[in-house]
Parts: sequence; structure tokens; C-alpha cells
Amino acid sequence: MDHRIPVDVMLEHLDPDVFLEVDVYWVQTAGQNPAEVVRRLGSRAPLLHIKDGPCQIEAPMTALGEGVVDIPGVVAAGSGSTEWLVVELDRCATDMMEAVRKSYQYLIGKGLGRGTKN
Repeated sequence: MDHRIPVDVMLEHLDPDVFLEVDVYWVQTAGQNPAEVVRRLGSRAPLLHIKDGPCQIEAPMTALGEGVVDIPGVVAAGSGSTEWLVVELDRCATDMMEAVRKSYQYLIGKGLGRGTKN
């Protein structure tokens, strides 16, 4: 949109009380740096969809830590403003629930999320 990304136009017109949910996988797939986007949006984006994989449009996603998304960098970029990390995989070449379990363990094991290691 006039050489601007749509989210910037949206933020100009949305009430400041409207918040956004950033899908970090698709941000990177679109050629943007998800950590920079999360940092720039700050408190306007308290929810992050955390996904990983090759960041290619038709390719299946993977468990966190098995792809090219800098998950620790994204989480650090949202430090202080991110309220929820939502693991969501649109499609996966492995068992979906296994990938979600591995993703949860990755977040907890790396100290990026809260929970139990069970």
C-alpha cells in the first residue's frame, strides 16, 4: 500500500485500544524480520503466534527450534509487552500433537515460556 506494509496503515486508523496478534512465521515468510516487527509493535501486539519451519509458502511447519525462525529473538523482542505465546501450526509433515508437544518443551526448556517440563 503505497510502499508501506498494511499493518502500518491499519495502526494509523485503528483505535489505540485495538490490539494485534502477530504470526511470526508468516511475517518472516513475507520477507520481514519478525523480531523487528514485534519490537516495533510493542504493547499493540500482546499475542504472538509462534511457529517455525522453512518459511516457504507451501512447505509444512515444524516444531519450534527445528526451522529458521529465530524464536529466542522474537520472544526477547516482545519482552515486557507479550502476554501470550500461542503455538499454532497450520500444517505439519509430522504428527501435529507431537510437534506441539516438542514446541512446548522447547519454550519451557529454553526459558522462553512458563510451564512444567512434564
